[in-house]
Amino acid sequence: MTIKPKVIILGAGMSGIACALSLYKNFEVTVYEKYRGVGGRLCAKKLPEGIFHFGAQFCTAQTVPFKNFLKSSNALNFKGSIFDFETKSCIETKNYFVGSNGMHSLLKKHGKILDIRFNTKAIKVNEKKKQVSFESGEKVSYDIIISSLPLPQAREIFSTEIQHAAIFSPCLSVGMTIKGQYSSEYNAYKNINQDVVWIGSGGFYEINNKDNWVLQFSPMASHASMDDSDVQIQTNAENIVRNIIHGKYEIQHSGVFKWKYALCNRSDTKNKFTSISDDAFAVGDWNISPRVESAFISGNALGGYLLEQRL
Repeated sequence: MTIKPKVIILGAGMSGIACALSLYKNFEVTVYEKYRGVGGRLCAKKLPEGIFHFGAQFCTAQTVPFKNFLKSSNALNFKGSIFDFETKSCIETKNYFVGSNGMHSLLKKHGKILDIRFNTKAIKVNEKKKQVSFESGEKVSYDIIISSLPLPQAREIFSTEIQHAAIFSPCLSVGMTIKGQYSSEYNAYKNINQDVVWIGSGGFYEINNKDNWVLQFSPMASHASMDDSDVQIQTNAENIVRNIIHGKYEIQHSGVFKWKYALCNRSDTKNKFTSISDDAFAVGDWNISPRVESAFISGNALGGYLLEQRL
């Protein structure tokens, strides 16, 4: 009986799940995720008021493999329209996709066929011993280790220096429910000003969610306000929304999500993944460009590479 190489993947976001899906039939794959569910920056929270997308609001698809993945994930076409303040025009959304039950649902179905250990945070990778230490005190050995964490977080736990020039920017994401009478010509607004890049209604995928909105601050504004209290951030967000959406209404706040490593600036590398050592790798959108599809491409590319090496 052939013994399958033991692969550990850190992180159950898009790149980690994509990599695991390409490997699990030929390798013994275990995914470790520090939170209680899949998604990473596809984070969506289900609250009594409805679903709030605090991470990626939607994704686009240009490559056939990713289009097939979205189809298998029961993705939905973005419903409605987006107004771009920068170009003063409405954006065509026929190639925009969302999860049928929140963006994280794009991964949830696939996660069920994988071995994923939730609420398990890796704190150190000993590359000489080929062993990962977890916050719980558990230590697990591996043949191959793959990080799908944001680059700065991966650098904190690997002893080998990870050579890559990607730079990350933060994002503050604010959820709110608008209650009362109001009018909005569009489902979402983009590039509102130098401080706000997105204000969008959950109605773009489910009409019953139309009163739940998410505002996302620009990297510059997010960096400046990262240490502000949630109340300060929510007050600022509410003032901005009231300048865009008119009517007689109240705003009920549903939380602030502080993404320390939200967006990456692409470096000049031509590689779709990063080799840390002979048996350690890093995947993620930061290898290519800041898009959900790039995360998928990165994880899928490493999976294909490792399969070729084994065969």
